[in-house]
Amino acid sequence: YYALPFAQKGYVVASVEYRTEAPERFPGQVQDVKCAVRWLRANAEKYSVNPDAIGVVGWSAGAHLALMTAYAVNVPEFDAGGGNEGVSSKVHACIDFYGPVDLTAPYAQGNGIVEGFLGKKYSEDAALYAKASPLSYLTAEAPPTLIFHGTVDSLVPVSESDALVAKLKELNVPCFMDRLGGWPHVMDAQMDINARVMHFSSAFLKKFLPLPQ
Repeated sequence: YYALPFAQKGYVVASVEYRTEAPERFPGQVQDVKCAVRWLRANAEKYSVNPDAIGVVGWSAGAHLALMTAYAVNVPEFDAGGGNEGVSSKVHACIDFYGPVDLTAPYAQGNGIVEGFLGKKYSEDAALYAKASPLSYLTAEAPPTLIFHGTVDSLVPVSESDALVAKLKELNVPCFMDRLGGWPHVMDAQMDINARVMHFSSAFLKKFLPLPQ
């Protein structure tokens, strides 16, 4: 629903797999995505990739990894393993579909999914929860970010994206949030919402990752 339409527009699109099963927990998943970015950059000529115009997009848990990839730069632990050492994993734009940004927030504390992801309870290692939070790494050098979130999301509260937007604006990082009133998690599975987010995504990429003329 996304990869093919954007490939048809002329973008090089790669679908990234990452470790999901215990004990391959955080930061292994972040390492996997950053490894994929390094691989694309290292093989840019072969696959007609512009190494200076790479973006990431993710949904829910994938959005968390996209945000970590976009914001947590120059963290050696996150770039460890997978080959192409010394190649940058920097990206130039990020699209976030209802992703968690602050795992120290009350909704994430005691959340079984988050505990499974990190392997510890918040009470056991609060610093780990902060380390796994994209919000912890935001600086004025963060890439432009497009955010989609429904206001009645019961899995990842919309307050997560609200906090992200507030911080991005504070840092003067270009950002836009489509805050969809009355819509839940994975709202873009609905055809009309899907058309809406495709419209905004296309405009965002046209502005920040323009295709060659």
